[in-house]
Amino acid sequence: MIIATNTFGLTKEFEADLTGTIRKLHGIGFTGIEPLVLFQEKQGSMTKNLWAQDTLKTAWETMQELGMSIPSVHLGVGFGWMTMPARMVIQGILKVHDAYGIDKFIISAPFGSAPLALRWAAFARSIDKAIRPHGCTLIYHNHDDEFHALKKNTGRTNMDLFLDHAGPDVMMQIDIGWAGLAGDEREIVKRYADRVVLLHLKDFYARYRTGYTRKNMPPEAFSPIGAGAIHTKEVLQMIPELPHYADAVVIDQDKYQGDMLESLEVGLKNIREMLK
Repeated sequence: MIIATNTFGLTKEFEADLTGTIRKLHGIGFTGIEPLVLFQEKQGSMTKNLWAQDTLKTAWETMQELGMSIPSVHLGVGFGWMTMPARMVIQGILKVHDAYGIDKFIISAPFGSAPLALRWAAFARSIDKAIRPHGCTLIYHNHDDEFHALKKNTGRTNMDLFLDHAGPDVMMQIDIGWAGLAGDEREIVKRYADRVVLLHLKDFYARYRTGYTRKNMPPEAFSPIGAGAIHTKEVLQMIPELPHYADAVVIDQDKYQGDMLESLEVGLKNIREMLK
């Protein structure tokens, strides 16, 4: 199984030394990286936890040298200025697919209401329809907002509404940390088992497990994977029950008060133990 890390929390490290940090991740034991990719040609002043095409190319060449892979690409769309027309997203996906053979593409746009769920469902449906003939899969990555109940439809969530209207081929990457703020992450994974192709692993210290949301979670709440209160081991044990699951897990260590690479190393060791 590929054990990868997302690039989001590694701003400082990639800014200091992109290829050196990739080599350090490989030395720690990571076999993959899931990058946040922007559909712009040059990195420019954009922070290097978001990879433009020139940075992606450099990183890919280093990863190929080390035998590392990119199991999926998290697209830089869905947050304010990163929103763009579906046409441009489709063009960007197919360009990356043609260049690197990557076939799993992830969007994320926290929606906490029915109108927003429907808006993003239409956006996802149009992308999925265009990229599926090329062998690509569109995947939605959650935060906590999407699992809130619909006000006028007891028992159903914003995510249910989104999936109904996005269509049966739009899949899910469940971030179990954010899911755990909305409910029981184990039950959420079980509920959407037929859609889950990847898991994002995020963990919080126990005292932050209740009373907080994505919007007010302080940096000190984030723990290494396996050191917090999220039921990571139990979720990983559910992978055989997920019929469409890909052979990869991704650490999504958004923040950490100490050394980020040390936190990732601890998380990686814990994941290996959990997977035994």
